[in-house]
Formats: sequence, structure tokens, C-alpha cells
Amino acid sequence: MLKRSPSPANAMGYVNVESLNQLMSDAGFVDRVDENVQEFWFISDLNLMSLRPRWEAGYATLKESVDVDELAKQVGGYVDSVDGKDVVWSPQQTYLYPAKDNRLGVLRPADRSLLSGWLSPSTNVNYTPFLEARANQPESYLSMMLAIEVSDVFSPVPLAKRLSTFKSIKSKSPESVAKTLASATGVSIIVGRRSLSECIVTIEFSTAPGSLKIIAADLFAEMLERSGSAAPEVLTWEVKVDGNNLSLQGPITESTLSGLLGIFSLESQASRTVRLANDGGSQGKTEKEQMAYRSKNYFDEVDAIVEQTRKHKSQTTGALAKWNDQRARAIDELGTLNVDPEMIQFGTSVAETLRGNALTVTQGNIDAGKIKASQSLNSGYYGDGYYNANSTADYQRVTNSYARGNAYANFKDALSQIDKLTAEVRRAMTAKYQIQF
Repeated sequence: MLKRSPSPANAMGYVNVESLNQLMSDAGFVDRVDENVQEFWFISDLNLMSLRPRWEAGYATLKESVDVDELAKQVGGYVDSVDGKDVVWSPQQTYLYPAKDNRLGVLRPADRSLLSGWLSPSTNVNYTPFLEARANQPESYLSMMLAIEVSDVFSPVPLAKRLSTFKSIKSKSPESVAKTLASATGVSIIVGRRSLSECIVTIEFSTAPGSLKIIAADLFAEMLERSGSAAPEVLTWEVKVDGNNLSLQGPITESTLSGLLGIFSLESQASRTVRLANDGGSQGKTEKEQMAYRSKNYFDEVDAIVEQTRKHKSQTTGALAKWNDQRARAIDELGTLNVDPEMIQFGTSVAETLRGNALTVTQGNIDAGKIKASQSLNSGYYGDGYYNANSTADYQRVTNSYARGNAYANFKDALSQIDKLTAEVRRAMTAKYQIQF
């Protein structure tokens, strides 16, 4: 994948679907990866601030091959020829490339020049030793692997200022911690094939990170929480330092694993494409019957995303907001070819409701942060000059509880609105097409 990169990438990954699903089942997780895909590899230029791909490209190994003409028909796109290869343009702003050995290439967004550079690379991209080493790992012992290059991404100056408010660095100098963190060259996350309790996160530095060992678990847990991607299980993980590498190992929770898998969309795009290409359920039907069939599939997909959202256990309100925004984007990416316009509006309304909840929760956290900053400035003094060291902490705990209560109340209200929308569209579509939605 790296050798055929259409443009410099800073992230790469691999997932063995059968192995990961087995581990998720063994752990009692609700979520599963769609089994239409057996395994997939991907590379991406990832925006490290928003954790959204600027572009992503990858190959999925399928259980069956797909026909390029049927694929174009089913996704509502067209067959194009790029560098002598038949590809399909999809309205979901995706290029699909049915390749040999039951592989399906997927590239997003649908940038033709980017696709050409991927199919017939003309630029020699020199990657760092970090990504090269991770790319050379054998897949035979992996359920999942994600590697992200972070060399020269973070400046120690603003990082030190941000760290000055972190409780986890304790007596450490923010400047010293920031200097070490800014020397990070890459982060890798690996889940093996034995158990989800053996997740390994490794950070590679250009300088020895030994000074971080004592605070590493607390520091990274706090960093993730503040970014809205809380993973409190990190607090229990074992920390090791080996040369310039710092590693943390322990169990990964369902919400954290789901969040990682949700960063990239290639697997979901490939799985949905296979279902459409190999689905004969609408063949030989009238136009109205086909619309009923596609509308029912669309409804089921939206409903599945809503149920996934309802059952997801976010550890913090920030994580809740990020997860709901991801689920809204998943609905936006569903295929709408031959779907009843009223059903499409339903999906749009559900996505807007989830996205609105994410924005409301995020704004509530921002407002709570401003209030806590003001409370810190008061320093716990009363009017008579008496100082209560605990008063600021007490006020901030109340502020946190208030913000958290508002966030989950708004989330429950959003789910209630979605339930109402679901009931209304189910009645309308069942009456219109005379099949049970």
C-alpha cells in the first residue's frame, strides 16, 4: 500500500475481520465488523486534529468477486477507465476498483487524479522508518493494526502551555514533558489474535521517554479525555520503556475499539458495495417494487445505526459527542439510489438530530470549561478573607455534574425525537408499499 500511495500518507492500517469479530464476540461486545469483507488494508492522509481522513485508499478482500457493470448499476454510478483499468464512480464520492483475487479497491474522495496516481504511481514517496517498519509486519498475528506518523506535528511551546493545566503531570515540569512528547515520531495500536485484553499502544520517540514512564498512563488517559475520546481503561494498562519506545498494554473497551474503527470509512463502503453488487433481491421487480425494496434496506441500515448509537457506552460526554457525530456521518454516507424521497428525508433528519446533539454537548462542555476557569480565579476566598481550599474543587465538581446531566438529558431527548421519526416513517412506508418496515 505504501509503495503504491497516490500521495504522501501519514496513517496506515489492517483489519482481519474474522479474527476481530471472534475476539469481540468472546468479549461480549455488541458491535461487529461486517463479514462481507474478510480483511482490508488502507492508507490515509489523516488530519490529526479532527481525526478525519483528508483522503483514504485501500483494498478489501471479498468472499466473492463483483462485476464492474453490475456494481455501477447497483450503486447508481458509472464505469470509467483510468490508466486502462475499469473503475466505478459512486455518488457517495467514492471510486471503486474491482481487482483480481476478489479484491475491491476503494478510494475517497472521488478525485480522478488521485485515483490515477494510486493505480499507476509515478511519484516515489519516501516514508519514515516508523511507517516502513509497521508496514513490514506479518498480518498472521494481527486482528487489527493502526499506525500514525506524528513526526514534527506538535510544537513543545503551545503543548507546554496546554499541559500546565493537566493534573496527571503532577510535579513534572510542563516544559520538560512537552519537549519529550513533541519528539514523538509515531504511534501504533495493535490488537493480536488471542484476546482484546492484549491491546498494545506503542509511541516511538526521537529521544528516550524514560521520564514519562511513571505518569504515562495517567497522562494519556487525561489527554484522550480532554480530546473527547475517553479511554479510562488506559489507567490500568502496564507501561514499559524500551530505548526510545514507550508502550502501554492492557484490555481495550468496546467504545474505544468502535471509535478507532469509526475513524476510517473504507470498510463500511466496501461492505455496503458488496451487499448491493451481489444482492438479487430487487431483480425482476417493477419500479415501485424496487423502490420499496431499496427503501426497506435503507430504513434497516439507519435503524441499525440508531440502535448502535443507543447501546454505545461512552465514558465521557466528549466521547458521546464524537461518537454521535460519527454515526451521523455514517448515515450521510448511505446509498440513496432508488430510495423513496420521504425515506431519504427521514435519514437526513436522524443524522441532523444526532449531529445537533453532538454540537449541543460540545458547546455545553466548552461553557462548563469557561465556568471552571472563572471558579479557579476566585481561588476559594470568602468575603471575610477566609480561604477554603476545597471550595473551588467542590464548585467544579458541581459544574461537571451539571454539564454531564444536561448532555445526557439532551441525548435522551434526541433519541426520543428519533423514535418518533422512526414510528412515523414506518407507518407511512408500510401503508405506501404494503410491506412491513
